[in-house]
Amino acid sequence: MRGDEIIGQWSVDAGYHSATEDEQFVFWGDGVGLVEYARPGTSECVLFRWTRTAIRMVRLEPYRCIRRDGGAVVDGDVPEAVETRYRITREQRPLIGEVLPVLYLPAPFATIPDRGYGLITREPAAHFTNMRRASS
Repeated sequence: MRGDEIIGQWSVDAGYHSATEDEQFVFWGDGVGLVEYARPGTSECVLFRWTRTAIRMVRLEPYRCIRRDGGAVVDGDVPEAVETRYRITREQRPLIGEVLPVLYLPAPFATIPDRGYGLITREPAAHFTNMRRASS
């Protein structure tokens, strides 16, 4: 099962006025992903391998946690693997004049797991691709 519908870059803030913090999930088609919580001067990123196990079910297997605070970069504790249900809805967001796909994925290692992540793009930004390469 491929799970093509979750491939892309998803943001809690997509379609809302900018905030001082954001959390984004990124899923690449080769089964690697990450979730990053960021605010000015600090961020935490969990890199994981993902597999769709059933319709609307995904297994996330974290393999690295990176924390950035100011200029310091340190490895954090790697969370446990989890299999969880996800759903994708279509919702209106205040700053977008059309409906947007929104991912609900209650990963226990996400900082903001109870809010929907709006789809930004199916091709993740270079920032995330570079982060992935540097963390391999």
